[in-house]
Parts: sequence; structure tokens; C-alpha cells
Amino acid sequence: MGKSGKYMLVGALLTGVGVSLMTYTASRYTSFKRIVTNTIRLEEIASLEITRLSSVPGEKKDIIITDPAVIERIFADFSHIQLMKSARNVNSDKKFSYYITIVQADRKQRFDIILKGRQHMIIYENDLKNPHLNAYKIISPYYPQALEQAFDGLLLA
Repeated sequence: MGKSGKYMLVGALLTGVGVSLMTYTASRYTSFKRIVTNTIRLEEIASLEITRLSSVPGEKKDIIITDPAVIERIFADFSHIQLMKSARNVNSDKKFSYYITIVQADRKQRFDIILKGRQHMIIYENDLKNPHLNAYKIISPYYPQALEQAFDGLLLA
């Protein structure tokens, strides 16, 4: 093999590695909108069943939200979240963690979402054909204002 053949082989290998790396990196990044909002329409949601767990023992609160306007506000807060796949065993950096079940009008539970502080989100898609769970690091600024207001009773009235 001549010198030019070796350069071509090295070039082909580097190109293959580059394409593989770009594909791997692109598959790690996504958004809440791409995973959830583009999969289920707001009109299909009958309720959000939400549990707020605290780092303080015994501090637990459950609410069920059926008001479409409140559901829309919570989804609006989530819709701009950018995500990067991460390890599944993430720790919460804040006092509260939220466990959210999205219940469709036909009583199917399509998604379960665990929001751990403002840095991690775990999404379980209960698709009967292909259920799967992924953990993500939130990489965009995010403040769960509507969710916190719902627990403070400000959005439920």
C-alpha cells in the first residue's frame, strides 16, 4: 500500500469516526416538546396527577389538576426545556421533587415525569408497544412557576 493509500485509509477512518461522533452527540440532545408535547395534544389530557415529595421527612402533597387552563400553563413552562440524556440515578438539588402522571381522556397513562429539582427530568413513556424510560439533565434555564403555584393553591381557584 502506497503513501496515498494510507492517507486515504486514515481519512476514511477519521470521517467514519467523525460521523459516528456527530450521530451519537445529536441523539443525546432533545427537548420536552419533542418527547411529550409533540406526542400528546393538550386536548387529549384529562388530568395531571402530581405528587410533590420533600427532602423533609413526612412532607408529601398530592394534587390532581383537571382545569385545562392550568394544564396548559404547566405545559407552557415545560415546553421550552432543552434536555441532554444522562444517568438514571440522579439526585435532587432542591427541596422538592415532583412526580407527574399525564392521564389521557380515555384514562390511559401515557407519560410519567419525575422532575428532580431544576436540573434533572426522568420521562417514562408508557407506550404499550415500546415503553421506555430516559433520564435527562435540563440544560436550558427553567423555573417551574406554574407547578409551584398549583401546589400553593394559586392556580387551582
